[in-house]
Formats: sequence, C-alpha cells, structure tokens
Amino acid sequence: MQVRAHLYYLLLVVTLLAYIHPVIGLEKAPDFTLFDINGNKNFSLSDYAERVILIDLFRIKPSCPPCIYEIPHLKTVYNKYSQNDFIIMSISVSFLDTDEILRSDFVEQYNIPWIVACGGNEIAYKYSVSGVPTLVIVDAEGYARYRHEGVTGESTLTSEINYLLSEPSNGDSNNDSNDDSDTVSGELPYGLITVIGGAVVLFLIVGIIVSGQVLEWSKPAKKRRQKK
Repeated sequence: MQVRAHLYYLLLVVTLLAYIHPVIGLEKAPDFTLFDINGNKNFSLSDYAERVILIDLFRIKPSCPPCIYEIPHLKTVYNKYSQNDFIIMSISVSFLDTDEILRSDFVEQYNIPWIVACGGNEIAYKYSVSGVPTLVIVDAEGYARYRHEGVTGESTLTSEINYLLSEPSNGDSNNDSNDDSDTVSGELPYGLITVIGGAVVLFLIVGIIVSGQVLEWSKPAKKRRQKK
C-alpha cells in the first residue's frame, strides 16, 4: 500500500510539471543539413531557430495522392503567417525522387513557394516515417510538438501553429517595435511563471504527503479502522 501511495505521488508530480511546462518529456526535432532542389543553397533545421516550422515529409515517386491532396492545406497555412514567424519545409523521403523531379512535378506544377529538398532515407529514418505525408510541427525552441500522418486539414494545422506562436518563448516578435516604449509589459517572464508554478506544485505535493501521513493513508484500511 505504501509503494502504491508513492507511485501516486510520483504520477501527480509528473502530471503537474507537464501542465506547467508543455515540453517536459518531449525531444528536440532531429537536426539536418540539406541542399535545396536548385543545389545551390544548403540549409539546416537549426538555421530557423526561434520560428515555428512545419516539416512536410512526402514523396512524388512512387505516386502519393495524399501528398498532393495536402498541398492546398499547406498553401492556405503558408499564406496566413509572416515568414519571420513561420516557415514550411517539404522534404522528400523517397530515394526515387531527384531535384529535377521535385522541380518539375512538385514546385513548378503546383507553384510551391517554400523550401523543398530531397532527404531520402536519412530523413525518413531520423523522423521515423512510416507513411506519407507525415507532418511535424516544431516549436521555436526546436521541440517536435505535433505530428500527423496522412492528409491533415488547414484548421488543425492553424490551431496548432497559433498555439505555438502565442507561447511566450517565441520571442514576442510582434512587439519588437515597442522596445523603446516607456510602458512596462504587464506579462510575467516565462521563466518566472515556471518558477512560481513549480513552487505551487511543491507546496501541493508536500501538503498531500503530510495529509497522507496524518491520516495514515499508507497503512492498511483495517488498522485505520481499529484506531477509530
């Protein structure tokens, strides 16, 4: 019974900490360096730190109708945001796709304005791709926060991107022009919020443990009844 009570306390701690900081338990998105389909510019995921990134893992060869069906949703999302805050990368995970194929059958045919590159098996392995399209949304700190397999609607993607852009850790880029203002922001720094939240959690845990000891929750029910 005592072990069960300790496990309960541990579960409570993990749950409350996850509520305070949403990236607890998550992993950073694997970094990579690729050449774009024109072969004259290499880029890395880490080059776009402090932006929300949507990674579209897809293929053209062999044929992938769902990858094509996803394009209108991606275009709608792409046009909603400033490139200073959000970008899209479409990366082919098929070894059959070449720069020429992606240029003619993807970028030119569908008028794709964002970054496109061949990633092949390396990216497929890094991102554990089992089906395409696979969409991974990375936050401004580099954590992979959302993942979708199959065609995903614009409303779902927009909702998730809006949430990530609204997080204080995203640099408040929309307020840069007000840096010289004499007014003081009424928002608490994210780190301070985390500290305060952690303190609240600690007090809750201590309170629960103390209450449990006073009420003798860890003792068998029979013994508690006998005392009464």
